[in-house]
Amino acid sequence: MSDEFLAVIKLISGEEVVAKVSYLDDEERILLECPAVMNSTSSRSLGVNLVKIEPWIKTGKETIYILDMNKVVTISEVFDKEVTKVYTKFVLAYYYEEEPTRENKITKKMGYLSSVKEARATLEKIFNNS
Repeated sequence: MSDEFLAVIKLISGEEVVAKVSYLDDEERILLECPAVMNSTSSRSLGVNLVKIEPWIKTGKETIYILDMNKVVTISEVFDKEVTKVYTKFVLAYYYEEEPTRENKITKKMGYLSSVKEARATLEKIFNNS
């Protein structure tokens, strides 16, 4: 493992925290950067499982926390690309307040032709002329 890695940490309290982890020199403590909690829920109407991600500590936007190893049950490095992607988007939006980038920009080829105001005017004109 490298010096800093994305990991899920199971705490003795039962919480599962996802964060970038670095071991401190004494190895009795770890440094957590931008910790988050992922909760799985299911949507009956959609028929799928959803993951909700939220900050671990909700009373502030500190990015660095130090955790004693005696509070940790286990640490596992995260290799899942989807978890990494969701975590990264969360960190940028919550901790750094950056707008998420759209992966697929809407183009005219996809069907985007005008603004709502322009489309309404065009449709009203068609309706009134029929």
